[in-house]
Amino acid sequence: MKKLGEVGRFQTSSVDKLSKENEIEVHLVNYMNVYRHENINNNTLSNLQIVTARDKQIVTSDLKKGDILFTPSSETPTDIGHSVVIFEDLDNTLFSYHLMRFRPNIKLDLLYSHYFCNIPSVLKQLSSYATGSTRFTISVGNFSKIKISLPSFEEQQKIANFLSSIDKSIDNMTNQIDDTVLFKKG
Repeated sequence: MKKLGEVGRFQTSSVDKLSKENEIEVHLVNYMNVYRHENINNNTLSNLQIVTARDKQIVTSDLKKGDILFTPSSETPTDIGHSVVIFEDLDNTLFSYHLMRFRPNIKLDLLYSHYFCNIPSVLKQLSSYATGSTRFTISVGNFSKIKISLPSFEEQQKIANFLSSIDKSIDNMTNQIDDTVLFKKG
């Protein structure tokens, strides 16, 4: 078991949803993009909001292959920690101040990253660190304490491929059920 803070760094952002003169236009990944687990890549940038940012913000809030974005707040502690893995360097794209970016400093399988962020043991830790009364949040320090199982890179690949094949089977079965229901309706 490793703590996330031992294998990477969390970063907050100061980029908001506004556009200002004398700043550079950028694409912005917002809270809801992550909450809905959207596939964020260079082909889907047109779905993101366009805002402006200062040069320093562009350097500190960029998105690179392997980054993981988390939702650090919610109305309930059990709804904290939705995540999205960035599967490629994103051109001219930043994350908003409503999100937390985790940038690993070790080699992680991208699909494994997607799965380890969404398992019950990690989600339970996230909700246990949430503080608040009407809006719950998790600090950078508490995100860094989250413990994850970190097998060798080769094992990560095997686990991720296995889980991915199960997901594909579930998707295929769901499509078959939907098609059957439509067929029966005539």
